[in-house]
Amino acid sequence: MRELKDGIRSKVHLDFQGRVHKWFRGTDADKRYQREVDVLKILEERDCPYVPRLLEEHPEDLYFVSTNCGAPANGISRAKSDALFAELERDYGVRHDDPEPRNVTYNSKQGRFNLIDFELAEILKTPSKSKTCQESFTRIRWAAASKRGLKHKANDDFWLALRVDKNGAAPLPPEGESLLKPEDLILAISDGMGGNAAGELASRLVINWIRKHAAELYSSVFADPPLFQKRLRSLLEDAHQGLNEVIARDPSSLKGMGATLTLAYLSSKTLHFAHLGDSRLYLHTNGKTQQLTTDMTYAWKDFHEGKINELQFRQHPRRSALYDVLGGGHPRISPQLGSLPLPADSRLLLCSDGVVDGLWDKHFHQYLSSPEPERIIRDTILQTAYQNSGADDTSLIVAQTSCVGSPSN
Repeated sequence: MRELKDGIRSKVHLDFQGRVHKWFRGTDADKRYQREVDVLKILEERDCPYVPRLLEEHPEDLYFVSTNCGAPANGISRAKSDALFAELERDYGVRHDDPEPRNVTYNSKQGRFNLIDFELAEILKTPSKSKTCQESFTRIRWAAASKRGLKHKANDDFWLALRVDKNGAAPLPPEGESLLKPEDLILAISDGMGGNAAGELASRLVINWIRKHAAELYSSVFADPPLFQKRLRSLLEDAHQGLNEVIARDPSSLKGMGATLTLAYLSSKTLHFAHLGDSRLYLHTNGKTQQLTTDMTYAWKDFHEGKINELQFRQHPRRSALYDVLGGGHPRISPQLGSLPLPADSRLLLCSDGVVDGLWDKHFHQYLSSPEPERIIRDTILQTAYQNSGADDTSLIVAQTSCVGSPSN
């Protein structure tokens, strides 16, 4: 056997047949053994496909044998791992006690991520229904708004709501409702930078580029996520190159011109997103709110890693100094791309940094948890953020998903 782990709480070996052998030791070893066995049995009963399958039980030796779920998923993003653990709780009724990326593996033969180590997990009620609209339509309602900052002569923010189908793309009003079948929906926020009129020009060009080429994404949305993300990346790279070409034609006036972009592409079952800069995308589902995007500043990285607290982050002198953005004269970009199941009964928030300036982290969860309709939540967030700060342009889109018809059991 090959040793995989030899720790205080457990020892794990891999045998020549590829099976995992796990021995429990230390404090409450018997209780932890029994809890993991119980959880794995429950997850098998509930047909969860991405956890180990129990093969042998040896309670007298506090040891069991299970299937192998692959190698550690080194490099998986926190947003992706959070989505996996949220799906486990939402769809299979098990809350992991240690929902960290270290408990995510990747099985190259299965071509998917898996979750492991359920020693102290909590077994919840059997979900009464799937939380994704598998055999029904997904309905989405949205409400968007933008307000010029007190220190700005022009509003450098632009938002976009776009219906996409086989016939092309069409812009949508600030408030509306759509069924995500066969149509898809694109929501986006862009915040321009560069001073004078350059910021407004940059964000307008980016949003117009997305509007012009969005229909090209529709044909690939039914492919696997990597192919779709490749199309998204190509769209962003072309927009980046286009901005830099505009700058090159008038460098004296447009030097430093650039724009953030946070884009959500919603189909009936999947949320794809693409991101550059420090605008944000939040997902609220199953009582939890998570920021799916990364602020591309070193100040946010220090805050995310716990090196500084939220107050220090908000007061950081380089909090708005972006290391990746569309345009700006940079030769290359490294956008954040992601895909995850689109939960029913969930909320999305896309916002520019003007909203972030006026709200603390706790407020995002508070407002997205509200039972009020999305237009009321939009107005509340906009007014609160503007009253608390208001110096920068303040833009946001709030969207609500729900199932039309009966979800699959």
